[in-house]
Amino acid sequence: MRRKSFDVLFAPKQGMAELAKKPTMWRSLFYFIISAGAFLGVITNVILAEQPLAVRFAVLAGILTVKIVALACYGCFLHGLSDICGAPGGDIRSFLCILGFTALPYLVLTPVALLGVRFGGLWLSLIPAAALAGLVWWFFLITRALQVVYLVSFFRAAAVVAFSIFLLSLVVMMPAYLAAKMLLFSLG
Repeated sequence: MRRKSFDVLFAPKQGMAELAKKPTMWRSLFYFIISAGAFLGVITNVILAEQPLAVRFAVLAGILTVKIVALACYGCFLHGLSDICGAPGGDIRSFLCILGFTALPYLVLTPVALLGVRFGGLWLSLIPAAALAGLVWWFFLITRALQVVYLVSFFRAAAVVAFSIFLLSLVVMMPAYLAAKMLLFSLG
């Protein structure tokens, strides 16, 4: 499986095609939880350092659950959009199975976040830099997973990618926005 993960990260065309041949939802879910969970675990441990371990774990589990549901909705919307734009949609189950593997950049960037936490001070700026690098890499892998964008005209493919950026920003920012609103509501 390490070879497949390497192919997804560094040779996505070959890796995504190989994963689509034998789609497994559980393996995809496992890799998403491990990848996003490790990176988000570092961040929640930094932000909630004063809280008990049970609170930190509950926050992490809540964030991961929201992200899994949001990623599944994102995949279904993106699959439908590509279908509407005239590209052959393919198998939605295979596409959703590939989406779990697109979070692997966060697993690669987790040691960078750990270094930022370990050394503290100015090194903490590594965490947002790693998060931004992971987001860009994640978006590249998602666009690469949706290989149907290469089968339609340039303008339709540009529309799919632009809408995908919008949907991905919603997936990333909406949980943070809702959490901030709930926190302000509970404090006010």
